[in-house]
Amino acid sequence: MSRITTALRLAVTSPRLFVRTIRFRHGPPRYRNLPRLVEACKPKTIVEIGVWRGDGAEVMIQAARKHNDSVQYWGFDLFEDLTPEMLGREISLLPLPIREVEQRLSGLGAEVTLVPGNTIQTVPETNLPPIDFAFIDGGHSYETVSADWRNLRPRLSPGAVVVFDDYTNRAAVKHEGFGIRALIDELKREYQVKILRPVDKFPRPYGMLEIQFAVLRMPSPG
Repeated sequence: MSRITTALRLAVTSPRLFVRTIRFRHGPPRYRNLPRLVEACKPKTIVEIGVWRGDGAEVMIQAARKHNDSVQYWGFDLFEDLTPEMLGREISLLPLPIREVEQRLSGLGAEVTLVPGNTIQTVPETNLPPIDFAFIDGGHSYETVSADWRNLRPRLSPGAVVVFDDYTNRAAVKHEGFGIRALIDELKREYQVKILRPVDKFPRPYGMLEIQFAVLRMPSPG
């Protein structure tokens, strides 16, 4: 059994044991899965869609640097280009200015590249190296997240791990427009996908918003 498979199984079956010493300074419990998955994958190249404040970037770089001296991190976000209209349509959070994120990540020992703009255009236009680990947490409409997946798919290394945030319950899809669940349901027909515990729950007027990580592993040769 591979380290990645073991990590996925721990997250699904024993969420209380799936807590690492590297944690987000702020954030719901589901994010505790992220450093363990990175450590199991040992990536040299990390791509994140949806940088926000750089919390995830910091955790992923620190976890990857435990096993590799040379780590490349590529982060995509709208940064200052995010408009109020897009903020609502994509169910997003307002990111920090790109200069502040650059300063935060500059001392972590990785080669950091931040790419501003709409990922539907910027990802295919960027000359990315083969990607070992991807964290997709940008726009949350089906149109955007499915485009992000399609644009990253040809650049993924064999055996690469892709983490999708905001896999929600059906009530959140209906009332808030989250599109990740529909994409994951499609991908399950072709790929190995795990839905990880814990389930983060937030009260809403319609009932409860429930959010989990979904993790996809690309096939390895042989």
